Amino acid sequence: MENMIGVLLAGGRSQRFGQPKAFAQFEGKCFWEHSIDAMKEVTNKQIIISHPDIVHFFEETSRNEILMDDIHVRGKGPLAGIYTAMKYEKAEWYMILSCDIPLINKKIIRCLVDAREQGTLAIIPKINNRIHPLVGVYHYSTFEYIDEALQKERYKMMSLLEKINVKYLSDNFILANQDAFCNINSQEDYIALQNSDTIKEL
Repeated sequence: MENMIGVLLAGGRSQRFGQPKAFAQFEGKCFWEHSIDAMKEVTNKQIIISHPDIVHFFEETSRNEILMDDIHVRGKGPLAGIYTAMKYEKAEWYMILSCDIPLINKKIIRCLVDAREQGTLAIIPKINNRIHPLVGVYHYSTFEYIDEALQKERYKMMSLLEKINVKYLSDNFILANQDAFCNINSQEDYIALQNSDTIKEL
């Protein structure tokens, strides 16, 4: 069993963005590459959970292992992606990142990983009073809670966090610019990212 596996979630349809946002470019890299790079130093292995429609794009550009959501939970959101990673790749901990946060960095990931402690099943940023469950570290024992949530059709990430012991890390603890946690969901977000000076501050 690995100590920690990095899991990139790219199972969404990117409907608001208008094209597969995992492959949008920022500073010479695809969005998904920024997330993978942020996890490399603290994870033993990185895997990609992909939407079926874009698997072939990942196969052409990535050397990482690529999985689609388990057929029994396919299309059920991020919980399905985490479920699939935990079912098919065994580890003690899982570093979960979405594919649409190109400003995420190694410093933030290291901070989350270093905050693990006995009895805590997840470490999640809470930045400017907003919880970011898709930038988090999850213990393997959360699998049973995820399985239960999916069976009961409770697909929101908060349905999981409300059931387990979570350690939330605040702005003051992480000491990162809150823009690093911004999801790029639309073309307007993408344009703002490209025109922003935020990257110089991170």
